[in-house]
Amino acid sequence: MIIELLMSNQRYKLFEVVLLFAGLLYYLVFFNKGLVLFDEGYFVHAADRILSGEMPYKDFSLQYAPAYFYVLALLFKIFGSSIIAERFFAVAMCLAILAVTFLILNKLRANSYPVIFLSFLCVIAYGYPLMNIANIMWANVLTALLTVLVYLHWHSSNERRGYMYLIIMGTLLALSLCLKQNIGLVCFLVCNFLVLFSKKRSALQIIREAAVLNGICVLLTVGWIYYFFLRDNISGLLAVIEYSRKFAQSTAFTLPPLTFIRQPFGIFKLLPYYTPLAFAVFLMGYLFRQKKDWGKFAFAIMAVTGFAVTIFPQSDLLHVYPFLGSTLVSILLFSYTRKKFRIFMLTLISIHILIGFYLTLFTRSYRYEAYYSQTNTPLPLPRTAGILVEKHQASDLIALSNFMKTHTKQNDYILAYPYWPMLYFILERRNPTKDPIYYLRTWHFYDDTVAINDMRHKNVKYIVVAGAYKFDTDLSRIIQKQKLVFSSSFLVYQIIAWK
Repeated sequence: MIIELLMSNQRYKLFEVVLLFAGLLYYLVFFNKGLVLFDEGYFVHAADRILSGEMPYKDFSLQYAPAYFYVLALLFKIFGSSIIAERFFAVAMCLAILAVTFLILNKLRANSYPVIFLSFLCVIAYGYPLMNIANIMWANVLTALLTVLVYLHWHSSNERRGYMYLIIMGTLLALSLCLKQNIGLVCFLVCNFLVLFSKKRSALQIIREAAVLNGICVLLTVGWIYYFFLRDNISGLLAVIEYSRKFAQSTAFTLPPLTFIRQPFGIFKLLPYYTPLAFAVFLMGYLFRQKKDWGKFAFAIMAVTGFAVTIFPQSDLLHVYPFLGSTLVSILLFSYTRKKFRIFMLTLISIHILIGFYLTLFTRSYRYEAYYSQTNTPLPLPRTAGILVEKHQASDLIALSNFMKTHTKQNDYILAYPYWPMLYFILERRNPTKDPIYYLRTWHFYDDTVAINDMRHKNVKYIVVAGAYKFDTDLSRIIQKQKLVFSSSFLVYQIIAWK
């Protein structure tokens, strides 16, 4: 009997390895498609500034915690600064998310070919191709799932071995806080709740275990906060807090109205938002049951709370994707063993999977970029080798690069206005200001007067403009007085006067 069980488990693990390889092949179809000049540019530009020796929060603004950008900078140091290196990092993170999901299924003894295969589809349907850049959210999802996996081992361990898992959990929570603050805080609260209430033991043991978990987390978190802020940069900490406050207040939280259900196919627009929220209500009721499967609950509550905090306050589809796959897997785990609801829930999950693949293959990539089918032209710049973009975008970027090579030198200062910080990275030119974007006042830390003074001090000669740029701001008014020297989908102005 035991031998048969072991052989069966080995077959399930082999099946998971095959699915991991299939996931890799699927992801590689998309890894060199498109170039996201805004969001992707934000990540690579910040990592590039770190690599050049600048300090975040002091030499340049950063709205996130620092860990992710230092990891990306390290990868650039090892493999060279290129979009391809960053994209392979994203693929690795998303494959790791799939692998950790399988490990969680194994730990929960969800050993069933249909469950494993449907879980695979849930993850890849809302996986890498919907955000095929090294978005910080993939790192958050991976860290959250790793925390759940370690929690499952802690929950089934004895007291002595349990402390080792608590130390690992504390380290992962500190890492989560050092990636994206809001998601890190939610992971911290969820994990503490699970550790405090999911196992029966003495009050003294609960206190000791909570002290180990939180002590490690707090120690590591205070360490990086001290390094970047408390020792000599209190003003940088205050700037981050003020920016976060203004940014949260500038965006009104909304959900798609339920009246969409009256529209043809409107239900498919509602499901990705309201299915996790309905599941959250179920979990609140499940929590008060006398008999609970704490393992399944831990996986589910981490996924659902991750989903909830990610869509607040910005609730566009880009913020729906990251935790939706894990949420669907947790719904599957709760419903598959219940014959009464199995058919309905499997149908619901299958519809979600189809929606995910439809969004990938038949809507704009990254929600507002070109369709994947239209990104078929190579962009042969040094840092974009191997990347395919739209034909007109390739032509315009090559022409802009040639202009910059003729009129400036590598690492000269230029200003990209009002957004698209990717231009600094692919043109290999430096940003003279502390902020990467100037589109809305709530999107940058410092006033225009600070940026103008920095530009004058660093003798900036050219400003690259992309998209709308005529605003009621000091920078915009200065730009409009300069000499236009290059025109395509990008405009280049040569600075001739500062007043």
